[in-house]
Amino acid sequence: MGALLACGLLIGPMYEFLYVLGGALRPGYSHISDSVSELLSPGAPNKRLLALIQIVYALLHVLFGLGVVSVVSDLPGGRTFGLIGAWAIVAIGVATVGTAIFPQDAEGTPATTLGQIHKVLVFGVLVPGSIVSTVFLGLWSSQADVFTGFDVYSYITAGLIVVMGGVGGATLKTRFAGLSERIAAVVTHQWLFVLALLLLVR
Repeated sequence: MGALLACGLLIGPMYEFLYVLGGALRPGYSHISDSVSELLSPGAPNKRLLALIQIVYALLHVLFGLGVVSVVSDLPGGRTFGLIGAWAIVAIGVATVGTAIFPQDAEGTPATTLGQIHKVLVFGVLVPGSIVSTVFLGLWSSQADVFTGFDVYSYITAGLIVVMGGVGGATLKTRFAGLSERIAAVVTHQWLFVLALLLLVR
């Protein structure tokens, strides 16, 4: 189980590795204005390599989520809340694989079915999944009486995810779109890191 939980520590660094490497390999790419998804859009250079890294990133979510499912199942109190939150992490991983299969449309090109599916996965699964996982695992920690203060920390994180979702929508067509996306990712990834660390130490 420890190996599954340790995957949670690697989620954030793997995401950063994806966009840092992708940006370094793509002349003219801006981490401030360009989205991470553009690195995997049709015709993007090094797309296969970066898609492979994204799938590894997605699998880390799935494996970590399964580790959390195992921990929650073994503890009394708040089990339903915990399982909902844990399976939300798994769902995020599965949906992230989907975003690699259905890439975002390249900037300036007509909308495609694949690009529309990408948006559905992002706004219909990834963003809601992040909120569900933080809220319900926060409820679980309170009901199971584990990790004092983690519930409040989780609710604050969920609030920040909502705020950054609004900021991301407001900056979508501006030169700060990439920056807001990365800040939103940090908000989610730092919570996953802390959760993984707490579970491992426990």
